[in-house]
Amino acid sequence: MRQPAAGLDPGAGCCLTSPVRSANPGEPMPHTTSQVQVHDHTVVVQRGGEGPDLLFLHAEANTSAWGEVHDALAGHFTVTAPIHPGFGGDPLPPWLHDVSDLAFHYVDAIAALGLHRPLVVGASLGGWIGLDLAIHRPDLLSGLVLVGALGLRPTEPMPDLFLKAAPEAFGYLARTIDAAGVDPLTGDVDLVTAVWVEQATQARLMWERPYDRRLERRAHLAATVPTTVVWGADDRLLPVEHGRRLAELLGADLDVVPDAGHLVTLDNPAAVAAAARKLAATTTATDQGTDR
Repeated sequence: MRQPAAGLDPGAGCCLTSPVRSANPGEPMPHTTSQVQVHDHTVVVQRGGEGPDLLFLHAEANTSAWGEVHDALAGHFTVTAPIHPGFGGDPLPPWLHDVSDLAFHYVDAIAALGLHRPLVVGASLGGWIGLDLAIHRPDLLSGLVLVGALGLRPTEPMPDLFLKAAPEAFGYLARTIDAAGVDPLTGDVDLVTAVWVEQATQARLMWERPYDRRLERRAHLAATVPTTVVWGADDRLLPVEHGRRLAELLGADLDVVPDAGHLVTLDNPAAVAAAARKLAATTTATDQGTDR
């Protein structure tokens, strides 16, 4: 079973959480951690791998640090994995009010990080950010992989994870998370503290509603970005039918991953990497055909 990301590491230059890993993950891919100034905000950035540029936008639930999904992607891409403002121990900035603020932050970040039309992979909240980025600036992306992306208004009420105890809430997110560590009575003190601190940012973004009522009408603006939607067959937060609706709205392919929950990035990192490779190959072939 995987543990949620753990305490804060001031030696990393800011406040990085520990990676989410299985019991026998093997050796992690080499990667670096640095600080980059993005407009008026200092961002912690993790980088590793070799190949085409890939921008990884992490999910909620203390999943910001380098982990198995980054390793899987770094075997084929140069992975750039920033920590969102207000996550991973970074204080909640006063300018952050909704997901669009993060999307426009990444407009600046792509330039500051020197990325040229990266493939963007976003999980859950990170998928919502990536989709909003594609709606506003489709020219900045070569492709988009949405893994259990939030953002689209569901047809049925979602479980309200803010009202649930942390171990129960984490159980909605992935099959392979060992939620015992986030139990406030018996869990790891540093981990429990990190989860609660990060929830302040999540509440700012998603307390009123974990979706954007405007997204369905605006989604066509992202139609020029080749997109794959990846969904866990056992998603307890949003069912596969929700992923199918999102894919149809975007004209995207849908990959349903067996034996995976909402965060396929945790339950089956290899499936996420395979979807990214497949989409990248398709977009590369299309670009070459256009150049002829």
